[in-house]
Amino acid sequence: MGAIYYGTRTFSKHMGYFGPKQECDNCHRTYQKAIVRFKSWFHIDYIPLIPTKTQYFKSCPICGAGFELRKQDAKTEMQNTGDGAAQILEPHAKHIMANKPKGLMATDNSYELWLKDGNSGEDICIASEISKEDIKRFKKERGWKKVPMEKVE
Repeated sequence: MGAIYYGTRTFSKHMGYFGPKQECDNCHRTYQKAIVRFKSWFHIDYIPLIPTKTQYFKSCPICGAGFELRKQDAKTEMQNTGDGAAQILEPHAKHIMANKPKGLMATDNSYELWLKDGNSGEDICIASEISKEDIKRFKKERGWKKVPMEKVE
C-alpha cells in the first residue's frame, strides 16, 4: 500500500535587477534592486498541480533587505530597466578547507558566500562562517539557480 503525500511547496525565481541604482538603507551600497518571485503550488506526491499564491519581493542584492511588492507594481518595475549597462552579479561560495572542523558531531561552518560584480570586478562577501545548509537557504531566498563552490586551502 502506498502513501499519498500532499501539501504546498514554494518555488523562487530571480527575475533580474530593475530600476535605477539606489543606495540601500541597510548596507549603504549602491546597486539596482533585485526582484524575486515566490510561487506556491498545491501538490500531490510532489507533483505541482494548482498555483495557490504568488508574491514578489524587491530587495538589495548584497544584504537582502527589502519589501514585498504588489503584482502590478512588480510588473511596472520590471519594465523599467534602469540606467546604463546591465548589472551583473554572480554568486559563488568558498569552502575554507583549513577551517574544517574535526570530530564526529562537529558542524562544518567553514563556508563563505560571495557576490562577484561583473561590471567593476569587485568581490563582495555576503556571509562568512556559514554552513552548506545556510548557502542553500540563501539560494532559495534570493532565487538563484546555482551557486558554484570553490575549495580554498
